[in-house]
Amino acid sequence: MEKQKFSLKRHFRKSIFSGLLIVIPLVITVLVLRAIFTFLDSLLLPYLQPQLGYWVPGIGIIITFAAIYIIGLMVTNFIGKKLVNKGELFLLKIPIAKSIYGSVKQIIETFTFKEENQSGKKVVMVEYPKENIWSIGLVNGEISHPVSNEKMYSILILASINPTSGFFILVPQHKALLLNISVEEAMKWIVSGGIVTPEQFKKHLSK
Repeated sequence: MEKQKFSLKRHFRKSIFSGLLIVIPLVITVLVLRAIFTFLDSLLLPYLQPQLGYWVPGIGIIITFAAIYIIGLMVTNFIGKKLVNKGELFLLKIPIAKSIYGSVKQIIETFTFKEENQSGKKVVMVEYPKENIWSIGLVNGEISHPVSNEKMYSILILASINPTSGFFILVPQHKALLLNISVEEAMKWIVSGGIVTPEQFKKHLSK
């Protein structure tokens, strides 16, 4: 009888957790999309409704994506790139604006998984915040130590679950372990809190 109760309890708990793994990501996705949908609609509502005479739900997000697509087309040609470069140079001369724009652009580039943006990106394991505790980081550049002239990596350690925050650290290159995984795999690993493990590490685990 006890064995049957334990079996039922384990079955119930397993079913609940399996259901949560499906429902929670789905609910969060729906809530985030709804928030974006509502925000973009409310942003354009005061300008478009007087012109249209009525309001179509969802038109805000359609117009926003259409505008982003058109801007993307414009900046991918030679003239567009020149104009963007000149605009960025002007923006980077403004003290506060250059800090905000530069930081946001770097974050967006980090989260963009295009090959041309990530071909030179390295994923590393470093002992951080202390010895024998390892963190996953993205190499954003290389520098020389101002005193010893030792080569070092500029590494961004992203916070798990909320990767919009994290830590910037400088680590000697010989103390950073290069991983043979893509930035996209690393991001999935970090954001999932270690649940979505890259195949390379699963293979080692199974041996």
